Amino acid sequence: MIYHFPPAEIDTKDDSFLIVEDTFFAKFKTENKTTLRNVFLTENVLVFVLKGHKHLHIENETVVVTPQEIIFLKKGIYAMAEYFEEKQQFEAVLLFLNPKILQEVIAEYNIKTSNNFSNTPFLKIDTNPIIETYKNQLRQYFIQNALKDKGILLLKQKEVLLYILKTISSSQTAPFWDSVISTSSENITYVMEKYLFQKLSLKDYANLTNRSVSSFKRDFAIIYHSSPTKWINQKRLAHSCLLLKNTQDRVSEISEKCGFESLSYFTRLFKRTYNMTPTEFRADN
Repeated sequence: MIYHFPPAEIDTKDDSFLIVEDTFFAKFKTENKTTLRNVFLTENVLVFVLKGHKHLHIENETVVVTPQEIIFLKKGIYAMAEYFEEKQQFEAVLLFLNPKILQEVIAEYNIKTSNNFSNTPFLKIDTNPIIETYKNQLRQYFIQNALKDKGILLLKQKEVLLYILKTISSSQTAPFWDSVISTSSENITYVMEKYLFQKLSLKDYANLTNRSVSSFKRDFAIIYHSSPTKWINQKRLAHSCLLLKNTQDRVSEISEKCGFESLSYFTRLFKRTYNMTPTEFRADN
């Protein structure tokens, strides 16, 4: 199973998440045994390991993160996270960072980026005394109610970004910043090709391209001369036809592989488009 992280809904009694005014800010992660979990990141995540170490399997690369390092993960990546405890306890704080905050910091402090499209999925850097001081304060924001304030937490996001931008070489970080804040047309085509067969909503696609839903629809129409929903369904249906003709996969498996939200929706849409059900289409072919 693949977990969307952070999830769409959180148990209000789960105090491991720091949520203020319906905005995710952070999670305090603890594990007392080695675990393995597949996750799809729905937000940009900055990970501070406090105890133990973490293995992240991202695409074809395995990344190890220790307490002497931090890693910034781009939203939209699939990662298999593996936690290794130290003295029976793994601890980490994960900060969720909105691209708009990063854009504001880059603009406010005239940080130079290349403005080129990049699909760099993560940035791993060594900590330094300034970042360590920041990291050592994080646990207090889960404990002290006075600190659970949206204005304070937004300032904390800007603070850590500024520390990274000012204390780490720009040549090391620039490709990742370009990847995180990109709103180029290349970003839309990259996202659509990469996530076409995933069960994502229009809001998810818009979020992955750093746009509002309305902006995403407008820019999508300029590139593809179609609405996102119509284009996605056409591509998925065409792929389903290939699978129906050339594989022995069950219809339910094909529906899943093509990213349809349910078998009933796939069947209904297929019949509306081709005037026959997927089973009838397979029999004819």
